[in-house]
Amino acid sequence: MCDPNLGALPSPVSEQRSSYKPRFLDKDEKMPSDSLNEPSTKVNSKLWKYTPPAEPPSILDPDDPLMKRFQESLKAHLSRINNKLNEEIFDLEAAIKKAKDVREQEGLKLYSAQEEISRQQSAIENYQATLVEVIQMREEKETQICIVKDVHKEAYQKLRDEKAKEEEIIRELESLSSLERQFREWENEISSNLTVSKRMSEKDAMDQKELIRKKQQEDYILFKIMSEVWKIESEIKILNEQAELKEKEKGTLSQTITDANADLDALQREYKNLFNTWNNIVANISQRNQIYSEISDERQQIRESFRTLQTGIDKLKKEANKEMENNERLTSVQSRIEEEIQINSKTNAIEKEKITHLESQFTKIAKLVEQNNAEFNEIQSDYRHYRNMEKLLQKDIEKLASQKVQIEEQILAKLEEKVAHDKVARYLNKLLRNLKCATREQELAVVQAENNYGKTLLDIEKLRGLLENNKSELEELVNINSVKEKEIDVTQSEIKKYDSIIIRKQRDIEIVNKRIEEALENTGGEEISPLDLKILTLEKNIEETEQMNQKLQLHWLRQEGYMVNLTQQRNVQTQEMSLLAKQITIMEQKNLKLETELGLQRKEELNMGRVINNYQQKLVDLNARLAMQKDYKDFLEDTNYVTKNECLVSLEELEMNIIRLKNDIEQLEDEKLSAKERLITLQRESLSWEKKVQLAQETNKNIKDERGCFGDVGIMKSEIQRMQIRLSHLRKAQEKLIQDMEHCVSRRDAIVDGAMAKEKRNPKGQHNQRTIFQKRLTDQRLKIKQIAKETKQIDNQISELEEVQRTVLEQLNKEQERLRLIEDSIPDIEKKITEAEIIKQHNLEILIRKQHKVKMYQDVHSGRHKMLHKSESLLDAELLKQRVMNADLKEILEQTQSDFPLLKDVTRKILLTLQTP
Repeated sequence: MCDPNLGALPSPVSEQRSSYKPRFLDKDEKMPSDSLNEPSTKVNSKLWKYTPPAEPPSILDPDDPLMKRFQESLKAHLSRINNKLNEEIFDLEAAIKKAKDVREQEGLKLYSAQEEISRQQSAIENYQATLVEVIQMREEKETQICIVKDVHKEAYQKLRDEKAKEEEIIRELESLSSLERQFREWENEISSNLTVSKRMSEKDAMDQKELIRKKQQEDYILFKIMSEVWKIESEIKILNEQAELKEKEKGTLSQTITDANADLDALQREYKNLFNTWNNIVANISQRNQIYSEISDERQQIRESFRTLQTGIDKLKKEANKEMENNERLTSVQSRIEEEIQINSKTNAIEKEKITHLESQFTKIAKLVEQNNAEFNEIQSDYRHYRNMEKLLQKDIEKLASQKVQIEEQILAKLEEKVAHDKVARYLNKLLRNLKCATREQELAVVQAENNYGKTLLDIEKLRGLLENNKSELEELVNINSVKEKEIDVTQSEIKKYDSIIIRKQRDIEIVNKRIEEALENTGGEEISPLDLKILTLEKNIEETEQMNQKLQLHWLRQEGYMVNLTQQRNVQTQEMSLLAKQITIMEQKNLKLETELGLQRKEELNMGRVINNYQQKLVDLNARLAMQKDYKDFLEDTNYVTKNECLVSLEELEMNIIRLKNDIEQLEDEKLSAKERLITLQRESLSWEKKVQLAQETNKNIKDERGCFGDVGIMKSEIQRMQIRLSHLRKAQEKLIQDMEHCVSRRDAIVDGAMAKEKRNPKGQHNQRTIFQKRLTDQRLKIKQIAKETKQIDNQISELEEVQRTVLEQLNKEQERLRLIEDSIPDIEKKITEAEIIKQHNLEILIRKQHKVKMYQDVHSGRHKMLHKSESLLDAELLKQRVMNADLKEILEQTQSDFPLLKDVTRKILLTLQTP
């Protein structure tokens, strides 16, 4: 009789009896059949080929007269059991219909609950859409605020420029008014001097003219000094305004730093939220694994109960044999032996078909293994061919390098012959030699750089993140440089204007001096004033000159104080710039940390994807196993073939070996794929010569090991010998089984009769067993429903994570495109920055020269400077020499620029210094 406690066992029989599958294949969870669905974690490359047995196993012919009685008795016995089992199946189908009705009612309830859940999900999606719209509105408003701020900054800058222009115009007016006053005073003095000179003699008139000319020269020098002082004061005010602007810019930079810190805090919060959600997912997965372990434990308990039942059945067999041997031995022996012979003949025919099918599969497997070996040999030949090609390319590169060195030596020899007598040429020769050494070092560095290319790719990705953060800072620096260039242009234009005004004033002074000289010539012969008036006028002039000297000294002291203040301000600005540079380095370090964290998050996402795929595969396996458990009808058919499985124990090890061979073939395919990937990586890393040599040595060692006695081929031969020995043992066991089958049917019939008699005596036991089985079925169905709910939840979470991953990938693609644009614009920006630095340095040199000129004028005025060339002819000759030298130097530098474009920046600085007037 069938036992209801056997419901949890998987169905070993398929829907059609013709394609019979033995029960022992699904007996244990750790069989290799389960591992076929899962990815193989450990590569086992021991079994490369399988040679099928040379001789098929010896099996009795089903038409043999010894098998007829056995087959007939077994057929009658199985027909009785089949009828009883059909009745039980009918009862169970009625119970299943009732359970289906209950299931439909529960399905309706679940459908209503799912509708409510879908409504809630739609509401949540609406809320999310509204949140997205609000975020978009906020971003638009922020962009509008930024635009308004830019407009405000531009307007504020224009207003400041206009104020500066207005102040400059006021200063010009003040200077012009002071000049007018000085001219009036000079006219009054000149008129008084004219009145005095009329009274003097001719000698006194000549002396007076000389004094007036000296005084005019002194006044002209004083006017120049005053104009320089005014210029310095205006420059001091401009520098103060620039300092205020830099303080404001410093405040804006601090605000941007605070905003960046806030963004970092938000990213950390989002990371924490993602980590919490992942922990929830892991907890759900662990719960599911616990449920699966509980199901497996119950399954093992059911198996143990089945084994106990089998032991009870064995005991009943023994008791029935003792009671029924004397009564029914003579009557049932002939019929049973004939029936058993027929059944065994049929089973033998089926087993022969299976053996032929297995032999065909073995031949296919052998062919696949041979194909894999051929492909492996082809790959090895391709690898050797590529290695030879790489050696040839290396030789060509070495030849080209030697040719390059020879050409460079020829060029150096020719340049040394051309430029042997010139100091500048010697300097260039030194530079060329240094360049030659540098090129050789760079060639060596290129070889190392090719090996470190993979590492630099990672560094480039990190630098891309840095470039995104430094983009704003570069734009601000460019704006500041443009503003400074505009200011420099304005100052240059103002300097030109002042030069033109000074030239005009000099012309006016010359005209006034001519008029004074004409007036003195007209009144030179008359003696109008006495000697006392001369003395008084001279004393007044002396007093006035002393007062002017005192004023000039005070003014000079003030100017020196202004210069000290300017130097202090400049030191403060340099300190601030150094602080800003430190802050920039700190921000770069923070950006590097963020990039490392982003890389870790990406790796975690990949690991999450792998774990999710593994869990999906496990869910598929669980669903397949649950479907196998649902096939209860197949299980009832399996009970008819329980005794037949006991007869087929001898074939278990052969089928196990077949399954192991299948697993080994799949593992070999995985190894083949991995070998292809390795070959691809080897082709990519063609420049790393040393690694390839090591890999080739390792492959040679592996091939020798595999061909040796401890390799895969030797192990395979030992396996074949072991299987042949096993076949001989199986044939001997088959002969014993034929003898035992004669006694099997008689024992079986006695066992069935005894079991039926016991069931009739105590019907309650059967009813209790059925109730227990139904309870277990209900518990397992509840657990299955819980697992299905958890799987749905996990699928939803997986879909959400996939959507998040897609959005993140889209954002990454956009940011990569921005990075490419920024990288394209970086060289232009660097060129502009270098040009601006060169111009800045040039302007500083011009300013220093002007200051030096002012000092020289002061030394000339005070009489401390001694003139080297006193005559104008010598000065003109020296000027011509200097100009010729300047022109020659310009030509030499232009030639060096054309010959050596790498030294363009250095030569340009020198050219700018030479081109300054």
